[in-house]
Amino acid sequence: MHCSWCEPRLDRYLEGTLTPREMCEIAAHLGECGACARLVEELKIVDALLLTTTVPELPANFTFAVMAETISLPAPQPHRERVWSFIAVYLAAAWVAAVAIFVAAGASFAKLGAALASGAESVSGDLSGAASGVSHGAPALATFSLGVLGVDLALASLALVLYLVVRPRLAAHLASVPEGQ
Repeated sequence: MHCSWCEPRLDRYLEGTLTPREMCEIAAHLGECGACARLVEELKIVDALLLTTTVPELPANFTFAVMAETISLPAPQPHRERVWSFIAVYLAAAWVAAVAIFVAAGASFAKLGAALASGAESVSGDLSGAASGVSHGAPALATFSLGVLGVDLALASLALVLYLVVRPRLAAHLASVPEGQ
C-alpha cells in the first residue's frame, strides 16, 4: 500500500467511516509507515482541539451594532478610468496608423519628416496658410492630420453634449423611477 492512497483516507479512518477492509489495510500500513503514523497522531491532536472550542459570548445587540456600522460606511464607488488615458491612447494609435500608412505607401522616413514639418508649418499658419499647406508640401499627411483633428473635435463635442445634457437628464430619470421597476 502507498502513502498516496492512505493519506486522503486518514480522516475517515479516525472517524471509523471506512469499510472494514479499508480499516484493516490502513491499520497495517500505519504499523509499517512512520510518516503516516505521525500524521494520524497530528490529526488526533487537531480533532481534540476542535472539540474543545468554545463559542464566544456576543452582546445582545451585536447584529444591530454591526448593521448600524455598515450603514454608516460610504457606498463603494466603481473604479473610473481617466479620460486622459483614453485620449492619449487614441492619439497615439492615430499617429501610429498615419506612419504605418506612409510606410506601406512606400514613403521614406526623410519624406515623412519633411511632411511632418510641412504639416506643422501649415497648422501654425493662419487658415489660408493651412489651406495652402494642404495643397502643397504634404497633401496626404496634412489631410490625414486634419481628418484626425476633425474626428477629435467631433468626439470631444459628443462627449461634451453627453456630459452636459444627457447625463443630468438620465440621472433625473433614474431618480424618478421607483425601486421595484
